[in-house]
Amino acid sequence: MLHEIDDLRQERQRVEARPPTEGAPPVLTVFDVVPAVDPQDYIRRVRTVLSVALDLAITESFEDDNLPTEGIPDWFAAVSGATGSAIAEFSRRGMDRYHAAINEKSWDLQWWLFEFDPDNESRGWAWWDVTQSGDGRVRVWTDSWGESFFACDELRWLLYTAGAEEVSGPFLADTPEWAQEITGQ
Repeated sequence: MLHEIDDLRQERQRVEARPPTEGAPPVLTVFDVVPAVDPQDYIRRVRTVLSVALDLAITESFEDDNLPTEGIPDWFAAVSGATGSAIAEFSRRGMDRYHAAINEKSWDLQWWLFEFDPDNESRGWAWWDVTQSGDGRVRVWTDSWGESFFACDELRWLLYTAGAEEVSGPFLADTPEWAQEITGQ
């Protein structure tokens, strides 16, 4: 799936603020997350990394071998092998959980950032929203264009290394389910 620049701008806006229910796709996908850290800190970490990645997708040419990494939080750069810095404990635990759940190697920071290249057809999702339940669980909502199976390991890497104990999904969900969570009705 190609991500047009205007679509990336809209996605970037949704990372910063909850989108209105009007104009939402009929079906979303959801990842259920059990954070091992404070849910608000967790959500902030995920949003911060995605904001930088989407800014790069909007502004960079992706023709060089290396993308700029200014703005990438130190914890994410460290867990993604871009620095010699010590890996934060929440990221180390998340990395271990990712390896146990996905059975894949760690993501290199540049490799991860290149997933956001607008011409890259392998990123099968776009950020939609994040909600939190009363029990501290977090739900990450994405638009996968109605597909229940899509490439999303780069998102799982972020979700785990931001401090998740468990990430399940993606699951298809009707948009009214998301709307109900944000309105409490």
